[in-house]
Amino acid sequence: MTLHPTGWPRPPAAVVLLALLLQGCATTATVVEDAARHPAPIYQGPEAPTMYADAPRSVTGGIARPVSVVRAAVRQALTDYGIPVTVDNAANGQIGNPDFFRSRQFMGRPMTDLVSCGGGITGPNAATYRIFMSIIVTTKSDATGGTALAVLFQATARDVSNGTSNDRLVCAGSGRVEQLLIERTRALALQ
Repeated sequence: MTLHPTGWPRPPAAVVLLALLLQGCATTATVVEDAARHPAPIYQGPEAPTMYADAPRSVTGGIARPVSVVRAAVRQALTDYGIPVTVDNAANGQIGNPDFFRSRQFMGRPMTDLVSCGGGITGPNAATYRIFMSIIVTTKSDATGGTALAVLFQATARDVSNGTSNDRLVCAGSGRVEQLLIERTRALALQ
């Protein structure tokens, strides 16, 4: 064995090749979504390290109806809540809207009940900022012949009171948006 300039012995080529092959086998079994791998930055600046938001999590539910019935119910629930459907992909089971906004109220409730976007001297930011949202519902057939659904909700906020466009703040959802959407979908699908 020859010594490497750092003082450590140089491993034989066969050991290096085996390690690379084993590493390649180990990494192909796990798939990580981009959202989980690259969460949204909350703060970036020269005086502190970058802080990141938590990775988004979906809220799941099940409805004892076929996928076609549940998809129609999801579409109707989104319409009932004033959310325009811009994504409707039956092949991957997704339906929703990845980019829309509301201010002050949403789903018949104050925005402060649904999201938390920090606060300022005038109170919670969610009460006065424009809230940009993404809601995607994924529907899949389950083992019992019913439908499993997952609701992914994300929100950011922007202060537009002075007519200027500031950076968006990352908001934390309360889980209420997902709950309301699943409840409305279930009620429509079971009619």
